[in-house]
Amino acid sequence: MRGSAVLALVSSLGVAACATGPNLSDDYGQTARENYELAVAEYGDRDWEEAIAYADFVRIRFPFSRYAVEAELLIARAEYELKNYVTAQDAFRQFLRLHPTHKHVRNGWVSYMACVSAYKAAPDSVPFLPPHYQRDQSLLREATIELNYFFDHHAGSQMEPLARKLEAEVKRRLLEHELYVARFHLDSDKPEAAIMRLQAAHDTYPGIGLDAEVLFLLAITYLRIGEVELAREIFTELQMQHPEHHHGQQARLYLAYMNDRYGPADPNRERPDRSLPVPETPPQAKDDEFKDWRWRQEQRRKQREGEPEEPASDEAIPPNAAPGADPSPSSTPDPEPTPK
Repeated sequence: MRGSAVLALVSSLGVAACATGPNLSDDYGQTARENYELAVAEYGDRDWEEAIAYADFVRIRFPFSRYAVEAELLIARAEYELKNYVTAQDAFRQFLRLHPTHKHVRNGWVSYMACVSAYKAAPDSVPFLPPHYQRDQSLLREATIELNYFFDHHAGSQMEPLARKLEAEVKRRLLEHELYVARFHLDSDKPEAAIMRLQAAHDTYPGIGLDAEVLFLLAITYLRIGEVELAREIFTELQMQHPEHHHGQQARLYLAYMNDRYGPADPNRERPDRSLPVPETPPQAKDDEFKDWRWRQEQRRKQREGEPEEPASDEAIPPNAAPGADPSPSSTPDPEPTPK
C-alpha cells in the first residue's frame, strides 16, 4: 500500500515537471514560415529578445529552409538594436561569408552594417570617463578594416555615400587620438616621438578638417628642437593652405618672428644633431664573481658623481700598500741581502 502511494506521488511529480517545461506547440509555430513571421512581428514591436528567440528557433529547427537564411539576418539586426555591437558585427560578417549571393550582400548593405557595428562598438565620450581619443582605439581600427573590405567589394553601390561619411568620421576620431598621443610625447619631453606621430598622421589622414592643427603642432615641434628651416617650411605651407584658419594667422606671425631672429631662409643652415642616442653598456662583473643589481646601481651612481669605480683587475692589492701605489711586482722593493 505504501509502495503504491510512493509510486503515485513520483508519477504526479513527473507529470508536473513535464507540464512546467517548454511547450513548443504553444510557444512556437509548426512551420518555418510561421515562426519567421512571429519573429518579424516581435521585431516590429521592438521586442528584440523575443525576435531573436523565434529567429533562432527557425535557424536551428529548419536549417535548410529559405526562412533560416532570413532568420540569421534578422538575428544580426536585433543584436544591433540591442546595442550588442560586437555580436552584431560578427553576425553580419558571418552572414556575409555564408550567403554571398543574398540580395542584401550583393548591394553592400550587410557589409555596411558590419562597418557601422564596428564603429558603434568603439569607445565613445561619456560623462565621468576619459574622452574617446584617450582610450583604446583597436575597435575603431577594426571599423577601418571593415570599410576597406566594403570599398574593395562594393565600390559604386548605393551604400557608398553613407560609407564615405562613416569613413570620414572614423578617420577624424583616429586623428584626434594621434594628436593626443603627440601632445603626450611633447609633455614628456620626447619631441622626436611627437614628430613621428604627426608626420604619420599628416600622411595617413589628410583632408579630415584637422590638417591646420597637425601642421601647426608639427612646425612648433620643429622650432622647439632647432630645425629652423623645416619649421619655416611647415609654417609657409600652413599659411598658404589655410590662410583664414586661426593657425594660419599664427603661422604668419611665427614667420615674421623667425625672419627677425634667424634671418631669411638659408638651406645651408646648420642643423641640430638628431641621431638616436646610443645606449650605454651597463657595468659588467669580474670573471668568476657575481654582482647583483645593488652593485650595478652603485656603479652607476659613482659614474654620475665622478667617483672612481672598483678596479677591474683580478690581481690582489697588498693590504700594506699605500693608496694609489702600483701593485705590480716590479714596483715592490727588493728584499735586503742576508748577512753572511
